[in-house]
Formats: sequence, structure tokens, C-alpha cells
Amino acid sequence: MAHPFERLSLAEFVAMCLGEAAQVDRLRREARLAAETPFVYPGKGPVVVFIQSNGSRVRLSEGGRLLRYLESQGMDLALDAVLSKTVFHALKETPGAGVGNGEVYLDTDPGRVAGALWGFVQVILEIVGLRHAKYKDALVRLSRVGDLAGPPPWDDPS
Repeated sequence: MAHPFERLSLAEFVAMCLGEAAQVDRLRREARLAAETPFVYPGKGPVVVFIQSNGSRVRLSEGGRLLRYLESQGMDLALDAVLSKTVFHALKETPGAGVGNGEVYLDTDPGRVAGALWGFVQVILEIVGLRHAKYKDALVRLSRVGDLAGPPPWDDPS
């Protein structure tokens, strides 16, 4: 049975993001940590980063919450090819990042965790932002269709 995650305070998480030696040293041995970030899934709660280390490799993940959040917004990667390609492109641009077992993750080593944490949180926030981009794109398309159709008949002065 897996050990539970030890909760990091925001101060400890920020210290790890900054590469503070005491925090990074925690990852040079087995560790299972979870940190609530100051960021949120709109209307759904905080973005939590899960940090697992075997002493030499560190895996950062969002615990599967990101994909569930997207699905709750009507953005299912399995059904939306454009969204899927966009998400996988964002992950491909981030070294060590990927998707597996229903969660987004980033693999790194303890010495590189500071930069990796910043990059990982940025990727999560960019993907959450796709929700807004999709709605904006839909409004732009609707506007273009409206422009092509001309003014509504009730605006016709004749």
C-alpha cells in the first residue's frame, strides 16, 4: 500500500520552487508530497501539485484533476481532436512532460526540480486557460458567421 502524501505549506512549496537546499534535499530520498498552489481550477478548487521521489527521479503530477476538470467543462480530450492536439503539443514542448494513467505529469531529478515545478505549474495553467480560449474561438466564429449573413431582417430600413 502506498504511503499517504505529506502536505507542504505554501511557504515550503515556494521554497522548493526557488530551489532552497533544505527542500530539494527532501527529494534526494523517498518522498510523497502534495502542495496546494495559489492557483485554482475556476469554480472547482485549488490546483494541487503532487511530488513523488524515489531519491533519484522526481515525478510531478496534478493527480488526474486537470483532465477531470476539462471534462467537467465539456472539453473531453477523447472526443475533441483540436483540444487533444493542443494539450499534447503543450506537453511535448515541456521536457519530461506527458500524460499517463489519467494524469498530466513531468519527470525530472531533484537537482532540477525548482525549474521543473515552475514549468509544470505553467503548463497546467495554460491548459486550464484553453477553456477560455475555446469559448473565445466559438464567439469569434459566431461573429464571423453573423458578419457573412448581413444585418438581421428587423434592421432592414426598406
